[in-house]
Amino acid sequence: MKKGTSQLSKEYFLLVFSVFAGVLFFLMDTLGILSPLRSGISFVVSPVAYEASVIGREGREYLETFIRLREFRDEYNQLSIDIYEKEVENSFYTLLKEENESLKKQIALVGVDQNYIMAKVLNGEEYDFLRINKGESSGVVVGDVVTLGNMFVGIVTGVDRESSLVRLATNRSSNLEVIVVKKGVEEGKVREDISVLARGVVNGSADGIRIENIAMDADISNGDVVVVNDSKVGEYLILGYLVGLSENPAATSRTGYVSSIVDYNRLVTVFVRVTF
Repeated sequence: MKKGTSQLSKEYFLLVFSVFAGVLFFLMDTLGILSPLRSGISFVVSPVAYEASVIGREGREYLETFIRLREFRDEYNQLSIDIYEKEVENSFYTLLKEENESLKKQIALVGVDQNYIMAKVLNGEEYDFLRINKGESSGVVVGDVVTLGNMFVGIVTGVDRESSLVRLATNRSSNLEVIVVKKGVEEGKVREDISVLARGVVNGSADGIRIENIAMDADISNGDVVVVNDSKVGEYLILGYLVGLSENPAATSRTGYVSSIVDYNRLVTVFVRVTF
């Protein structure tokens, strides 16, 4: 019993002491007596409080990011879909523009007495071949000439029902008779009365399209235009520009190379001359 009374007395004393101490510290703070102590505590505690605040804020931001992770993922997926759709639209527009420009070239420069079908390049199977998406079902046969406007692309060498293989001038099996004319005929249809500077033969090689059998006295120079004039082709079609012309005075003929006017790697639309 005495032990319980003693414990109660201690608790009562501590309560009274705490109240008294609190009132005393309040009065001392009001009178400014505790200002030095307050400043010292603030000097020590403020940096700690600031760092704690920064850490707390960063932790909260991290937690918010983690909580919104699914929302961010959904937004990212939606943005990816939007970008993909824009790329598809841009690609479709680019294809339409390229096709329109190709049609303009073809309509303006081909003969009205000839039949052409438009084809798309599927891929370049090798450097010297192209595969197009038109075949037997469209009337394409081996030997048909493939063009783009007034430019020579190649000759069909293989056909299945829905596609064809086109041999380019860079192919080692390609052999064509050509003429060399002055620069300036590229924008129009090459006429039969054009002034011919020289005649020669072009064939594919590991170095590119090689031109040979040019007469030594021919008045030609690098940059002149090389035009296909071969019975296999049947019309004048521009092949490219003369480059790397040999200058050996002891040779019996001159040689050089042809820089193709057609960029085979970027071809999308071509035209096949067919006979119905």
